[in-house]
Amino acid sequence: MAAAQDHSSSLNNWLDSPELQALREEWRQEERTIKAEDQAWWDSLSMEERARALRQVTKLMHKAEVEDRGSYRYAMYDIFEVDYLDGILCPYMKLHNLIHRGLQAAE
Repeated sequence: MAAAQDHSSSLNNWLDSPELQALREEWRQEERTIKAEDQAWWDSLSMEERARALRQVTKLMHKAEVEDRGSYRYAMYDIFEVDYLDGILCPYMKLHNLIHRGLQAAE
């Protein structure tokens, strides 16, 4: 039992460490930067460019989620051809899970 407590204590110390706190803050800052850049890009688009982007993303989502019923990884790599984390940042993974549960419930 003492070994488990020691392990738990060392894990908690690591989770609360200044190094991990700094890493978390760097990650949050990177997320804020990406979101701001994405919003600036969207704001720079004309109405037609926004409509084109919406049509294409919706078409790809429909293929990945409804037609193919693929995994999140399948959607990111095979359909959108982007990095796994791009879907986490936007939050596509949450949408994927909601769509998947909805399709299961409808069956």
